[in-house]
Amino acid sequence: MLFTITIFIVAIFLVARGVLFLVQRYLDWHAAGKGFKRMLRQGRIDAGVYADAVWSEVSHFGHKKLRAKISKKQRRVIREARKQLREDFLNDNAPGFYQYLIIFLVASVLGLILETVWMFVAYGVLESRVGLVWGPFSPLYGCGAVLLTVVLWRLRGQPVWMIFLISAGLGGMLEQLAGWSMETVMHAWSWSYLHFPDHITQWVAWRFLLVWGVLGVLWCKVIMPELLYRIGEPTTRRQAVVVGILTVFIALDIAMTVACFWRAGQRAEGVPAHNVFEEYVDRHFGDEFIQDTFENLKMDKDERPRTS
Repeated sequence: MLFTITIFIVAIFLVARGVLFLVQRYLDWHAAGKGFKRMLRQGRIDAGVYADAVWSEVSHFGHKKLRAKISKKQRRVIREARKQLREDFLNDNAPGFYQYLIIFLVASVLGLILETVWMFVAYGVLESRVGLVWGPFSPLYGCGAVLLTVVLWRLRGQPVWMIFLISAGLGGMLEQLAGWSMETVMHAWSWSYLHFPDHITQWVAWRFLLVWGVLGVLWCKVIMPELLYRIGEPTTRRQAVVVGILTVFIALDIAMTVACFWRAGQRAEGVPAHNVFEEYVDRHFGDEFIQDTFENLKMDKDERPRTS
């Protein structure tokens, strides 16, 4: 499931990238848009871009204005200037906590939505697929997107084969760590590859390592540079405050989720609560809460698929 939804997440990012590309081509054709005006102000392009332009009068919300259609050669000048602007930004601004948090949140929410839709379309099952006790988040997808960004950021100029091999290793490590952690800490499991003949472990298979490599190349070469450029840097106090609040919330959410499943394992072994906090967890995040909230998780090891 993790692997399937990750493919969908990358596919959606690619579709969004394609839509932005088409919109940008249209704006370039007419020498319009905020990005074009910013490059004009910064001197990255000059008024010569309007040479040989064809002007026409158009109606825009009841007002008439002139619109240019520039030549193919001049559109190429704009694209090269924009590409250089993005490269300069990426070279001068390595991703930091602000960018990683946004990527984590977007991928977590998007992963949850896609997983829910996929289960309903493929199996007719509509159930809660959340990964944290509070909020519409599936943090595994967010962690995967952040991990790819952290590791591949400095490799974006390296050969494709190197990015492929490293991405395959990252994907396998993520699935192994996530599966092992769910079983060890949460006493639960959500997927298994034991029924595949090419499985390496319960949570890793060769076929999926190959596709992880391809996904990593797409993320590194196509998605990540544009995504980080679009996110940009925080420029206002409001952005800093919002990110601070979200950070505290996510940290508490993750801590409470771990405590919730840790106490579930303790209760299963007959260990009573030893302090006020554990009593609070048992009272508000008990077995019934886990069953209703994390419907996709299996808590009974006897239900686990076996090797075919």
